[in-house]
Amino acid sequence: MFNLGYTLTIVILGTMLLGGISGMLGTFVVLRRQALIGDALSHATLPGVMIAYMLINVRDLEVLLIGAFVSAFVAMVLLDVIKNYTRIKFDTSMALILSSFFGFGQVLLSHIQKTGAASQAGLSRFIFGQAATMLRADVYMITLIALIVFITVMVFWKELKLYIFDEAFFKAMGLSARVASGLITVLVVIIIVIGIRMVGVILMSALLIAPSVAARQFTNRFYLNVAFSGLIGSLGGIIGTYLSATRANMPTGPVIVIVLGTFVIVAIMFSPRTGLIKRYFQNVIYKKRVKRFRKLIHLYEHPSQTYLDETEAQYFLSHDYVMIEDGNVKITRKGMARIRSIKAVHVDES
Repeated sequence: MFNLGYTLTIVILGTMLLGGISGMLGTFVVLRRQALIGDALSHATLPGVMIAYMLINVRDLEVLLIGAFVSAFVAMVLLDVIKNYTRIKFDTSMALILSSFFGFGQVLLSHIQKTGAASQAGLSRFIFGQAATMLRADVYMITLIALIVFITVMVFWKELKLYIFDEAFFKAMGLSARVASGLITVLVVIIIVIGIRMVGVILMSALLIAPSVAARQFTNRFYLNVAFSGLIGSLGGIIGTYLSATRANMPTGPVIVIVLGTFVIVAIMFSPRTGLIKRYFQNVIYKKRVKRFRKLIHLYEHPSQTYLDETEAQYFLSHDYVMIEDGNVKITRKGMARIRSIKAVHVDES
């Protein structure tokens, strides 16, 4: 259990900052359709942590994180080499890197644990994280790195935005897509490295992806997506940390991920823009309108092939949807507009 008060405040500040910057940066990854890259690079940090420990035989956090960064950087280089010099698809190469690096890390962890050295205690916590041991110095480090990442994104905002949405035009302007991609990946690696201690290598990708997926349900505007994603990530960190400290008998990392997953489900279900609930009711209303106006729709599409009975003709005439001209029933402009509005709902829903 946490000691409610100072310790809980420190942990909440750390997870809030980490969740916010991870969510913000995750938007770039999701929009580039490279959601798996965060998972691959987070898993790739594990062997680096173990090798760093084996080199110094001391569980020094700074050294272990440097090892994690080097390992993730090597994985990033391998991904780039596989992408550019082989015929292996990018998602396949990410899955390959993810499984092989994580498996290698597990082998090294098992070997270290068999040595029985007292200093190796706690290395396994990098798999699922342990935010409860966070100190004020850790919060300062997260704050500094979050500021660096945020400022970097703001400085290159226009270039990164153009790269994400129109890579061909980005290249036509003489800018390097490889540099832009590398910048995003390096920033992701930095965030992963500082986050694996709190949420672990397995769950770190959720901190990157889940906030952006939830935010995407509410807006198509890029800057709002980034802002909402950062806000959702921060709220997930705050709520998850509080629940793990006061309600759930679970590590902080998994609870944060559960909270973020809940945000995603709620957003998908109840989003006023694309929510499943809205789509369901739109579909019900659409079917009722189609049933009511089926003859008018047929008249709209086949002006000379529709027969209206007296009741239908009276209803459509009373609403100025049709008119009688030379003894024939013809659809009016108002009727055409009504049918177009019905069809528009169906198009938006599909």
